Amino acid sequence: MDDHLLTLNAGSSSIKYALYTRDGLRFVSGRQIGNIGVGPRAARTHDDALAEMLAELRGRNVRVAAVGHRIVHGGADLVQPALIDDALIERLAALVPLAPLHQPHNIAGVQAARRAFPGVPQVACFDTAFHAAQSELNRRFALPQALYDAGVRRYGFHGLSYESIVAQLQAVDPAGARGRIVVAHLGNGASMCALRDGRSVATTMSFSPLDGLPMGTRCGRLDAA
Repeated sequence: MDDHLLTLNAGSSSIKYALYTRDGLRFVSGRQIGNIGVGPRAARTHDDALAEMLAELRGRNVRVAAVGHRIVHGGADLVQPALIDDALIERLAALVPLAPLHQPHNIAGVQAARRAFPGVPQVACFDTAFHAAQSELNRRFALPQALYDAGVRRYGFHGLSYESIVAQLQAVDPAGARGRIVVAHLGNGASMCALRDGRSVATTMSFSPLDGLPMGTRCGRLDAA
């Protein structure tokens, strides 16, 4: 039985998993459960969907060598993938007020996977990390320095999606990938990102995933009045 890498994405309205060969080069299988809690007929909860997925993996007798988790918010400091331990989970839990539609489900996915695959290394990958390269000018609000120091800034989200798009664009159109591009991430959550040379310059989501475009359950940017 071969070892596999498992990726888990517990989002605001869906849960996805994918299995890859141990070297990460070949996709083996995957599944998505969507429309969780969306609409009056959606009775399934995140817990139900996650339990179903993990039971399916155990039923297939898959040997998991490592698990990668999509985490929406890494705060100001977590800008690289990080090995998950109890201390990191506490740091992620402290960020729940900044991403209340996502972070609790992300953490629940981590905890369920740790129970399902004890002793297996698990890594957090952050949606906010891709935008950490933005200039300070674009990340700041017109607010006092003390608020910026306290963490009030434009974080940006959907970074793992944008990072994947950049990698695919570099493969099919390297010259175009080095130019100025606007990319749209459209789904129950939606945002746009301006890229230059494959790096985030500005994005519609800012301090929280509520900002920017209208979305499935989020109205997007509001007039301050």
